[in-house]
Amino acid sequence: MNNLSPYTGQIVEIELTSKKHITGKLIEVGSDIIVVFNGQKFVYLSVMHINHVKMAESIDGEYAIDDSSKLEMKGTSISLRGILTNAIGIFVEVSLSGNHTVYGYIRQIQADYVVFYSPAFNNLNIPIVHFKWLIPYIDQTPYDIKIASSELVVDPTCADTFEEQLKSVIGKMVIFDLGKDPQKIGMVKAAENNAVELITGNSKIIYINTSHIKSFHD
Repeated sequence: MNNLSPYTGQIVEIELTSKKHITGKLIEVGSDIIVVFNGQKFVYLSVMHINHVKMAESIDGEYAIDDSSKLEMKGTSISLRGILTNAIGIFVEVSLSGNHTVYGYIRQIQADYVVFYSPAFNNLNIPIVHFKWLIPYIDQTPYDIKIASSELVVDPTCADTFEEQLKSVIGKMVIFDLGKDPQKIGMVKAAENNAVELITGNSKIIYINTSHIKSFHD
């Protein structure tokens, strides 16, 4: 969406693949991400999850920018991976495909997934492809609780890829997609050929397409 660059500084309306709409001032355009200021926070939106962008027909409210809530970037261009890297250790709100939202911290970034610490869900493994947007909360803490620094250290046991990380939990109880669907909670029996074999609470066997897994934690 580099052709959006001429609209930088203008108020735009964005429709996401989830049909959710975001209105704000277009701040920056990258190869796979755009940055919008919604009047309160900077929203870093993955281009993959955008249906369309258009100029706002009407403008309600002020869009006075407060740079104190913006991520610092190194280099001249922005990217999704670069944004995720710069957000490590900062309290963020993350929206995932499927209308899943989590709050917490990015711990580390692997080849195709992120290890995310949430006080509500503990450690989550999230494929980068499912990041819909990220909102940083500079100098704030989630749920008004203090997070121990030990919760955010790099875990050397994490696999390089999401598929390998899934294989590491074979034989363990796992919760997929924040447990919103009871059929996505169970013991992982196998993980291969782009599918996870899961034994649910009623002893049923379900095969889940790994491409559609937004997150998992054990």
